[in-house]
Amino acid sequence: MKKINPFQPNSPVTTAMFAGRYDEIKELELGLFQTQKGHNTNFLITGERGIGKSSLMMVLKYVADGTLKSFDDEKFNFTVINLVISDETDLPTLIKLIERKITRELNKIEKMRSFVKESWEFVKRIKVMDSGISSLDTDSELDILMDDFAYSLAQTSKRIGKLEGSDKKDGIVFLLDECDKASDNLKIGYFIKLTTELLQQNNCNNIMFTLAGLPDTVERLTSSHESSLRVMNHLKIVELSPPDRKYVIEKGIEKANEINVDKTTISESAKIQISTLSEGYPHFIQQFSYSAFESNNDGEISEEDVLDGAFKKGGAIDAIGSKYYANAYHDQIKSDDYREVLSIMAEKMSSWVKKSEIRESFTGNDSTLKNALQALTTRKIILKNPSKVGEYRLQQRGFALWIKLFGDRQKKTQ
Repeated sequence: MKKINPFQPNSPVTTAMFAGRYDEIKELELGLFQTQKGHNTNFLITGERGIGKSSLMMVLKYVADGTLKSFDDEKFNFTVINLVISDETDLPTLIKLIERKITRELNKIEKMRSFVKESWEFVKRIKVMDSGISSLDTDSELDILMDDFAYSLAQTSKRIGKLEGSDKKDGIVFLLDECDKASDNLKIGYFIKLTTELLQQNNCNNIMFTLAGLPDTVERLTSSHESSLRVMNHLKIVELSPPDRKYVIEKGIEKANEINVDKTTISESAKIQISTLSEGYPHFIQQFSYSAFESNNDGEISEEDVLDGAFKKGGAIDAIGSKYYANAYHDQIKSDDYREVLSIMAEKMSSWVKKSEIRESFTGNDSTLKNALQALTTRKIILKNPSKVGEYRLQQRGFALWIKLFGDRQKKTQ
C-alpha cells in the first residue's frame, strides 16, 4: 500500500517541522516588539542555499501577522508584505509591486479602500509600457519617486494604526526574499537606506524591513549604498545542530503516521546517517529523509534505506546536485580543466586542499591551474582559506559526493 511521504524537499519547511533557530527567532521577535512600540528594527538574513532562510522568513511572517504567538506568548498584528526579488526587478517595479500588495491586503479592510487608492495615486506616474515598467531617466526623478513612496507608506502605516478593533494594525512588515538576485537597476541598498531615512522624517517608526539572501547579498546592498548595512541587524544562518536535525526527522515520521494507515518507524542509525549526510542543511535533511522514506518497503527506515535513497540514480544526492550544484559545475564552467580541478578537490570531500596537492594530480600546466583556482574562487564555487595561503575547499561534502557520483554524467551522454 502506498504511503504519503511527509518530507517536502522542494518547499520551505512547515512550522510543524521547523527546528532550531531559537536565538534568531528571539531576535526577530524582539524586532517586532520594538517596531510595534515605535522603535523600528530592520534585519538582513544571510546563509548558503538550503540553509533554511525562506523557512525562517515564513515563521517570521506567521508571528508578525498573529497566526503564531511569540515565544513570550505575545500576539502581533502587523500587515505583512511578502516579495521575492528576481534579476528582472528594478526599483520602479519594486515600488509598483509593493503598491499592489498593500492594496490587496488593505482592501480587506473596508475603511481603508478609498484611503489606499488616493494615497498611492502617484504610482500611476511611473512609466508603464507593454514590456513592463522602465527605469527612470534621471537621479532627480528617482529621488522624487522615493519621496512620494515613503510619504505614502508612512501615511498608510499611521492610518492602519488608528483603526479600531481587530482592524487596527501594529504596523507593516516587509519580507524581501532572494535579495542576492538584486540587479544594479534595483539599487536595493539605496532603496533600503533612503526609505528608512524618509520614514523617520515622516515620523513613521512602525515599519520593519527584513531581507534574506545568499551571503553576497551584503555586496549587493553596499554596491548601491555603502551605508545600507548600518540600518539592519545582520543574522547569519548556519547549519542545524545534530539534535535539531533529529527533531526534524522525528516530526516527519510523526506526520507520516498521522496521515497513513500503515505506520513507519526509523532506526537510530538511520537518523544519524541522515544527520551526517545532510550536514545540518534543512533542505538536505528533507531530501535525504524523503528519499529514505521512498526506498523503505518494510515499515522501518534503516541505515540501508538511507544509503540506497541517497546514492542511487535519481536519489537524494542526485536531486540535490541537480538543484544546487549542476549549474555551477556545467553551466558556469566552460573548461574541462576547471572541472578536473573540482574532481581532484572532491577526493578530499570538503576538507582544505593545498594547491600543491591539486598540482600533483592535475594534468594541465601551472598557468591553467592558477587560472582555474582564481576563476572558481571568484565565482564562489570553491572557498579560499582566509588564514592559510594556497588552500582551497569545496563548500559542502554534498557537492563533493555529487561530483564523484554524477559530475561526469552530462559529459558521458553528450
